[in-house]
Amino acid sequence: MNRALLVTALAAGSALVGAGYLLRSRPSARGLPSSIIPIITPVIDIGVAEDVLEVMGQLPGDEVTLVLHTAGGCATSCVMIANALREFERSTAIVPYMALSGGTLIALNARQLQMGRDASLSAVDPIVRGQRARHVPEAPSRSKARAREYELAIGRYLHDTLVERMPEASEVELGRAFDVFMGEDTPHEWPIRRPSVAALGLEVTPAARSWAEMVDTYRRRWW
Repeated sequence: MNRALLVTALAAGSALVGAGYLLRSRPSARGLPSSIIPIITPVIDIGVAEDVLEVMGQLPGDEVTLVLHTAGGCATSCVMIANALREFERSTAIVPYMALSGGTLIALNARQLQMGRDASLSAVDPIVRGQRARHVPEAPSRSKARAREYELAIGRYLHDTLVERMPEASEVELGRAFDVFMGEDTPHEWPIRRPSVAALGLEVTPAARSWAEMVDTYRRRWW
């Protein structure tokens, strides 16, 4: 990504009003939005999802690039963005530093994944009321029932994502990737770095340093 493209992305790229961390240029003021969409926010909430979906829906072609820098957020919001990403023939997720939890779920649904040298993904298993779904007490309760629903739903979604992204993988390889991204043996936020992602059989390439500079610019202005 050259400097001119970086400046263009910063000027014309959409931003996210929902959490107040990014100021989105209105499409009506700048014509059709850029296909480069930064999602640079600590939390992806429903407002962020609405803004991202709005911009994705207005893209003139079948190509989109998401620049992700987030600790995750609402499971439903992240799945909605991931679903929209699946509809593009050419989609790229770029993770200069981190796309954790729901951010990882979004990144895995892009057809191409780029990660910075020190970038991390993480497990995607759901958090319910501040606890991992699997850790909610077994005593019969609405919380446990809801936690189980989320865990099953996210598990199915992750499995389908991995099958799509790893078409030549064996059941053993798919199972290993599934366990890693469901955090079977690690804390939820434990970093999964680029070499580990590649070792699982997922295609991942290095992200240019200019993408990290783009994230740095947004973080200095709004975080």
